[in-house]
Formats: sequence, structure tokens, C-alpha cells
Amino acid sequence: MTDGISGYRRTKSRVFEILEDPPEGDRASLLVQVTIAMVVILNTVAVVIFTIPSVEESCATLLNAVITSCLVVFAIEYLLRIWSCTDAGTWQERLAVRFRYATSFYLIIDLLSIIPLLFPIFFASDFALLRGFRLISIFKLGRYARKSKSLALLKRVVLKKQEIFTIMVFFLVFVILFSATVMYLVENPAQPHKFSSIPAAIWWAMMTVTTVGYGDIYPVTPLGQTLGSLITLAGVLLLALPSAILASGFIEERQRNNEAGHGEVAEQILAQLERAGDLKEKGLITEEEFQELKSRIIPGSGE
Repeated sequence: MTDGISGYRRTKSRVFEILEDPPEGDRASLLVQVTIAMVVILNTVAVVIFTIPSVEESCATLLNAVITSCLVVFAIEYLLRIWSCTDAGTWQERLAVRFRYATSFYLIIDLLSIIPLLFPIFFASDFALLRGFRLISIFKLGRYARKSKSLALLKRVVLKKQEIFTIMVFFLVFVILFSATVMYLVENPAQPHKFSSIPAAIWWAMMTVTTVGYGDIYPVTPLGQTLGSLITLAGVLLLALPSAILASGFIEERQRNNEAGHGEVAEQILAQLERAGDLKEKGLITEEEFQELKSRIIPGSGE
């Protein structure tokens, strides 16, 4: 009986490890993670293709079958996560742990992604809402991207530069509001239907400062065109700053990681030398053997 219980617990622990925190080099974990990621991509592609009218008419049955199969896989994954997330002693503790786990960000995404399975029962005719929920599964890929070393590096850079980015956002908002106000004062007499108010001019200011420029609203007076040119140049310079800040932050973080790596190597070398010295002092190795070990730990030191 005890063996059965321990085996059951080991199975739960193994399932949770594979799904939530797969160890590096574990083939079973890699296979499961790759399979789920491919199912997410397949589901996304099928949902996107489904929006093409000609394809929807000719392949509706096949695409629905593919999407439903993917959702069934997501549902099984979700249930396995909820089942394996705890091994608490009492049912109250298990319920509390499962509730906390189920309300985490990625588990909420998992739950929302399988809701379309219930649509034929509750929302049979709302196809727009159905497609929206089907696309939510693309966010499941974030669970795999969060383990990326590059994304972790980007997160550290942004957190360390958050004060500068906050100032940049504030300055960007100020430039947009200032540009909209000035352009409203200049262009309103000439184009009262387009620059009818400062909020209406904010649309033009946002498109100009961000250098998108849809062209639906633009200045026609000489002064307005001159100011518009200056605002565009200001937008180019303003938006170039975050890229420079990120680049410098990446360089600083890389250098810090390299220095930390060199420090760890130096500590390992010192530890090995201390162990070799202890062996020599205890008479377990001779002077020649100590020098040989030293030359292996620090190449070139025995020459």
C-alpha cells in the first residue's frame, strides 16, 4: 500500500516537473514541451487560415477538426497541471494550493484557451467571439519564451533602466500634447473640420512624433508645415534614444556577466589550489605531484 502511494506521488511529481519546470537534458520533458509548442502553433495557424473566406468554405470541416483536437490537447494539459501541482496532506491544503496555482497568469491563459470547447453549448452562433478565444492559445508560447536567456537579459536591462524609460515616456507624452496644442492653434482656422480640437490634433501629433504618418490629417499652412517638419525631426530623435539606452544597457549587462564568470573561474582555481596544498601538507602527495597538479590547474605555472 505504501509503495503504491509513494509511486502515485512520484508520478504526480514527475508530471508536474515535465510540464512546469523541465530539467535540462531530460528527453521526456523536451518531447512533451516541443509537442505542446507545435500544437499551439498548429492551432494558431488553423485559426488564422480559418478567417480566409474561400478556405473557410472549402475546408471548414477539416480546420474545425484540427482546432478541436488542439483544444483537447490543451484541456488534457490543463487538467494534468491542476492534478499534479500539489501533494499536500489534506484535501483543504490541496484545494488551496490548486486554487493559487489555477489563478496564476499562465494557468488563466490555459483556461481561457480551452473555453472554445464549451462554445457549441453556450455560444453556438457567436463566431467572432469564438475566434477571439481560439487565438488566446498563442499566449501559451510565453511559458516557453520566459526561460530564454536573451529575454531574461532584456528584462534585467529594462528594470535597471526603468527610471530613464519613465522619464522618456513622460517626455514623449509632453511632446505629443505640446505639438497637438500648437498645431491646433495654427491649423484650426484653416482646417476647422480636421483640427477641430486639441484631442483631434493629438491623433496627428501621435502619428507625426512616432513617424508613422497615415496622411489622413496634415497641416496646409506654411507655419503649420514648418512646425510639422520640426516635430517630425524631434520625434525621430526622441524615439532613437530608447534604442541607444537599451544597447548601452545590453553592453553593461554582458560585461557584468563576463566579469562574474571570470570571478567564478578564479574562485574555482583557488579552491583547487587550496585542496592540493592541503594534500601536500598532510603528506598525501609529494612536491613533484603538487607542482604537476598546479600546472594542470593553472596551465603554464609549472614552467
